[in-house]
Amino acid sequence: MVRARNLVQFATLLVLLYTGWKFFWFVRHFETGGASPFVARPALVEGFLPISALVALKNWIGNGVFDTIHPAGLVIFLAVLTTTVLLKKGFCSWFCPGGVLSERLGDLGRKLLGKNLTLPKPLDWALMAPKYLVLYFFAKSILIDMDMAGIAAFIDAPYNRVVVVKMLYFFTDMTVGLAAFIAAIMLLSALISNFWCRYLCPYGALLGLLSVVSPLRIVRDPDVCIDCQLCTRACPNRIGVATAVEVNSVECTSCLNCIKVCPKPAVLGLKVVGMKDYVSVWAYPALLLGIVILFFLAAIATGHWQTSVSYGEYMSLIPQAWRFSH
Repeated sequence: MVRARNLVQFATLLVLLYTGWKFFWFVRHFETGGASPFVARPALVEGFLPISALVALKNWIGNGVFDTIHPAGLVIFLAVLTTTVLLKKGFCSWFCPGGVLSERLGDLGRKLLGKNLTLPKPLDWALMAPKYLVLYFFAKSILIDMDMAGIAAFIDAPYNRVVVVKMLYFFTDMTVGLAAFIAAIMLLSALISNFWCRYLCPYGALLGLLSVVSPLRIVRDPDVCIDCQLCTRACPNRIGVATAVEVNSVECTSCLNCIKVCPKPAVLGLKVVGMKDYVSVWAYPALLLGIVILFFLAAIATGHWQTSVSYGEYMSLIPQAWRFSH
């Protein structure tokens, strides 16, 4: 199971690196006025726009209009929300590039130092607050403060049309301050397991809150448990699996590490609420991948994957992307 998750993570990173490479050359074509070769815009890059996708979701619900500027972004956002409600927070540990990198850095730190640092509980809880505060800020700003006319205007604005380009520039034209911040996050992620995900990621905070309603649970049978504590030690999110009958923490990312290390059969497993038998652990990644692929195929079949922004619009907007702000 660990190898299967690592394989999915590695494949996801390769796809995203290829997407980033293609998008860089797509933008470069317009920056040079068409002098460099044209590379088709990869729609998958819109997956890095969860805030824009939240705006688009409100527009779809309130105005009945499915986003045509970043349709793939909305599709990906809907797929992630659906998998979370049905299958808990598996996106974070199976697909999310931030989660993958944070986990790998934690592994590296553990190998170099012998273990990761564990913060005292009061400090640990206090440091979790920022991701929920950021989530609250965006949720309030978009879902409460923005009226439907403002939502529609934002979606159609030049800024939203080139927001992915501006995100690219965020990394290609990185300031010293930003580079130092990223380096600090990487160092802290090596020292403290899942530092970014646990303390700073508002997307993960949203998915954690949604995961509470999922009918799927990791459950423990205390009658046959030998109290070896291996499950708790294997949890990258420091959940006390060995003392829980049912794991329903907002920090659980369904990595299934606890089930993998359990030495006694039928002690730990996945169950759907109300059902007696365990769900096969191999059914979990199959369902997770299946839902994502289903959304992808449905989006292509219904014409909700590629942007409606024309070549001419990009030729006009991208060279002056620096001018636009929200």
